[in-house]
Amino acid sequence: MRYLAFAFVLLCTAPAVAQDAAVIAEGKRLSELNCARCHNLEASGESPLTDAPPFREIARNYDVDELTDSFMEGLAVRHPLMPDWEVTEPQAAALAQFVMSLAAAGDDKAGDSTIILGHDLLRANCARCHAIDAGSASPEPKAPPFHEIVTKYEPSALEEALAEGIVTGHEQMPQFAFEPDQIAAIVAYLESLKTP
Repeated sequence: MRYLAFAFVLLCTAPAVAQDAAVIAEGKRLSELNCARCHNLEASGESPLTDAPPFREIARNYDVDELTDSFMEGLAVRHPLMPDWEVTEPQAAALAQFVMSLAAAGDDKAGDSTIILGHDLLRANCARCHAIDAGSASPEPKAPPFHEIVTKYEPSALEEALAEGIVTGHEQMPQFAFEPDQIAAIVAYLESLKTP
């Protein structure tokens, strides 16, 4: 029951947009590591393993509490290929939130998927030095956390720098150049970090 209370608190606390985006992104990461071999994790398409339902179908048949319970209980199912694995309470909540984010596949969910793409791009390119979430300290002390950067610069003002490659006086900062759709996703994610 303690994990149900945790999931409820996690769902109801602010800042909702930034926290939800980060929680969903973490659930997606965990799903990609542990579930993608068999299940489809996207808004469309079939699962690699025919017997494994796509996550969007699971989301339509369960609520977030049922999913959180299932993740905490180890997902014991009768299929021989389904592993029995353990997750922490925050991981179970993140997995459930990611699955539920797919519930309305086919509806207009472009905003959520764009924010998730932005998070994924920043995680792949920037998280080695910068904190990319809503409240952590950066792994590299001299690299400002993104939640601080968005208080000093409007994310949309970074569009040109993201397209041409951000140049700084720090020699260890690599120069990245992103495509227009990637820039839009990064800006959407950075906007989600701004506190309301």
